[in-house]
Amino acid sequence: MKNLKPRHLVLVLSASALIFSIYYLFSSGKFLPGEFSDARIKGATVAERIVDLSRTTLSLLEKVSIYDQQRKTNEALTSISSAIIVNSESQEEAIRLSSQLAAMAENLPRIQPAKAREIATEAVTAEVALVSRLLYYNNYLHQLFEALRAKFNRPGISYLDGQVNDLINKINDEAKQINILNKKFGERMAEFDKIFQK
Repeated sequence: MKNLKPRHLVLVLSASALIFSIYYLFSSGKFLPGEFSDARIKGATVAERIVDLSRTTLSLLEKVSIYDQQRKTNEALTSISSAIIVNSESQEEAIRLSSQLAAMAENLPRIQPAKAREIATEAVTAEVALVSRLLYYNNYLHQLFEALRAKFNRPGISYLDGQVNDLINKINDEAKQINILNKKFGERMAEFDKIFQK
């Protein structure tokens, strides 16, 4: 003991404090990885951007419909071009969201207790399914705007009306599924948060 130098004593005390902290953390039965929380926060920011872009796209779609009724072809085509650009941005954001979900998924095994891990897994699974639906939704929107552009450029082609209606139905179906999955994600994460608030 007499050979123990002050810096060794500091190291021993630090190690003891670390061991005690880890023991306390796991004995309390709760552990939430910081990486999971960081990815969740970043993912929420990306999701907000996607919602904003979706609103913009729907607003442009409404304008196209109004211009169609008013027979303002040039204005309708301009709105369609803008919508295609916005939709491409939304597609990129969906890919960014999937990378944040991947970071969350990587850290799922570290979450304690098991119940919280199970709930978080359900939430992340729902959000991954949502991203998949979002990619379909954006793809159908892109097809819709291309079909509308063709319709305005070549009026009188009857099959385009059926194609537009079919795409609108597909878009509506995807939107419903996205809302269901988003609600499930929100509910599961609210349950998850309650565990760590206790």
